[in-house]
Amino acid sequence: MERIEGAAVSRCAASPYLLPLTLHYRQNGAQKSWDFMKTHDSVTILMFNSSRRSLVLVKQFRPAVYAGEVERLFPGSLAAAEQDGPRALPALLPGSAGVTYELCAGLLDQPGLSPEEVACKEAWEECGYRLAPSDLRRVASYKSLNYICGIPHHLT
Repeated sequence: MERIEGAAVSRCAASPYLLPLTLHYRQNGAQKSWDFMKTHDSVTILMFNSSRRSLVLVKQFRPAVYAGEVERLFPGSLAAAEQDGPRALPALLPGSAGVTYELCAGLLDQPGLSPEEVACKEAWEECGYRLAPSDLRRVASYKSLNYICGIPHHLT
């Protein structure tokens, strides 16, 4: 299992993956604002292993899930991000607190690659399945995490 040591939290510095922003707008005459994250589009692959007759899931450690569990069990733990520099989390949980089972997915952060090409690359890297874009069928494209990111998410 995942062994987590020396976990600390800090404000997010310049990131190639996330940009926190606030949209200021007027809705029905009322001035409003909403915080959101600019992120990359992504692709998710819904794979079915016909010989096992089962969906293929990826087991991964997700740091954000881990930090969320620390905050849930020890409220105020992430408040250390308000301070300068990384602050140690008050308690370390087992790595399993941040493990998820999810569909194979990846970011569309490589210029020139289609969602299908990224899907094939991720299927190989995360699951060991060699796929060609012609093996895939687009199921849907939809907005995921609309309240935070508003990003397109492609289900293949």
